[in-house]
Amino acid sequence: MPIPESLPRVPDSELDYERDLVFTHEGVPFSGIGYEERSDLGLSEVSYRDGMQHGVSRDWFPSGKLKGESRYRENSLHGTTRELDEDGHILMEIEYEYGIVVSSRELDDHGNEIRSFEIETKDRLYAMLERLRTEKAWRSSDEDYDGWAQ
Repeated sequence: MPIPESLPRVPDSELDYERDLVFTHEGVPFSGIGYEERSDLGLSEVSYRDGMQHGVSRDWFPSGKLKGESRYRENSLHGTTRELDEDGHILMEIEYEYGIVVSSRELDDHGNEIRSFEIETKDRLYAMLERLRTEKAWRSSDEDYDGWAQ
C-alpha cells in the first residue's frame, strides 16, 4: 500500500536523532517521510510516525527502479525486507519480527536459492521472539501493513 501523499516530506538532513531513539523535525517528534536523493545513489525514503521509523522504507536506483524495501514498527524491522537488482529480480528476502530475523533467503540472478535460514527453537533469540510475540502481538502480514492504518 502506498505511503499517504498528505504526509509531510522533509530531507533527512533536516531530521534530528535524539538519544532516546526518536527522530524530530524542528524539535517535534516527526511523522512523515524523510528522504535523501543523490544522483550517484538514487532516492531513499523512510516513513516515520511519532518520531519512530514506522511503515515502509524504500530505496531506488538512480534509474528510478526499485532497489529495496523494508517495513518498520516502532523503530524495529518487522515484516519483509527485499533487495532487488536493477532488472527487478529479487536477490534477497528477509522476514523480521520485532527486529529479529526469523527467515531469509538469498537468490542468484536466475531466481535460484543460494542460501536460506529459518530461526529454530534452539536459537538464542527464539525465547525473546516468543516473549515479544506474546507481549506486543504486532501484526506481521505485509498485506495489511502500511504502517499508517494501525
